[in-house]
Amino acid sequence: MPVSRGRKPKKNYKKPQVVEPAALPRWMDESIETVLDEAGGLLKAQNPRELEEATASLLGAELDRALRGENHGLDFDLFFEAVVLAAANAEPRQELWLLLQGMSAISPPGFESFVRASVSRLRKALRSEVLPEWPRLAAKIKATGDVWELQDVYGTRLGVFATFSYPGDATPTVYVFEVDTSWIPRLSGGGVHDSLDQATEAWRNRVGGAAVPEPITDPGRLEGLASRSLDIMGDESRSVLDNWYRAERRFLALDTAWKNRGMRLPPIRSYYSGVDPTVMTVPFNAWHLETFGNEPDDLVVEELAAEWMEGIVPATWFAVSPDRLGHIRALISDWSDDPVRPAAQALLPTWARWLGERAGLPSTLVEAMVADVTK
Repeated sequence: MPVSRGRKPKKNYKKPQVVEPAALPRWMDESIETVLDEAGGLLKAQNPRELEEATASLLGAELDRALRGENHGLDFDLFFEAVVLAAANAEPRQELWLLLQGMSAISPPGFESFVRASVSRLRKALRSEVLPEWPRLAAKIKATGDVWELQDVYGTRLGVFATFSYPGDATPTVYVFEVDTSWIPRLSGGGVHDSLDQATEAWRNRVGGAAVPEPITDPGRLEGLASRSLDIMGDESRSVLDNWYRAERRFLALDTAWKNRGMRLPPIRSYYSGVDPTVMTVPFNAWHLETFGNEPDDLVVEELAAEWMEGIVPATWFAVSPDRLGHIRALISDWSDDPVRPAAQALLPTWARWLGERAGLPSTLVEAMVADVTK
């Protein structure tokens, strides 16, 4: 939900809190029962990747159901914890052991030891059963440190392609972090692919374009990924929810791999402080003077630039897209008592044209965006 001037993203990792079942929201009780009932499907998995995929999808389906349903008590970390506790305390079954092994591969930051202890507890309860060895490898997946990047034509949607491998597996897979930086940077999707070519083709099919992934050696280029919000916005897609836990786990593995190479990902920071509107107002005013023979009202431009810049990754300040324009229109609409609002709304189409031309976007895309914000 757009909120004008100062909505700050959060990034707080939780540690497990052992809670009583009676304290859980109703949707969690129902979803936990569903997860345990449907865990039998995990018996079809033949390798760590299949187990991870099936577990992520099983949990993602319940997160999606909760989000589309009553929308009460949407604490996804609490749900993860409660599922682990329920599986560990239920009548011992092999599929529940597989569920916990799969959850250990995608566990949120701070939950790893908690899940491992639950796996060990259930394993002891199943000591009479012969269990396969390969599920133990699921939690041992590591990033190789090789990373590539793709952007959409507007430059506000980021695809980070990182290779990962399981112990003893000579063929790494590619995990794609999809990040939307139209406003507060946030996860917009994710998934595992057999190769970089396969991942690239899937990206092109969803996002478009024909660009070739560029290898990343500068950690600063991953600022949008590193600072993505962990808040639940309420409009997350099923792809996002399937990767809600896994993306965080994969990100930490990538961070570790880069640290081992002597590189560090950008620190997490807020984009609501230290914004200098002149970074955009000066070039805009110069373009406006050259194009129209006059300069717009300084106050209006400054207010528009400040609202445009706050909350988004600085490297994308000069990027414009339909989604970003949609956000800024909603934010300006929140200026209910601001006398500058009408003038800022009237200036937005010109602002969109300037940014589109500055970015070298095709004229058809520029005109479509201008027309849309002129309505």
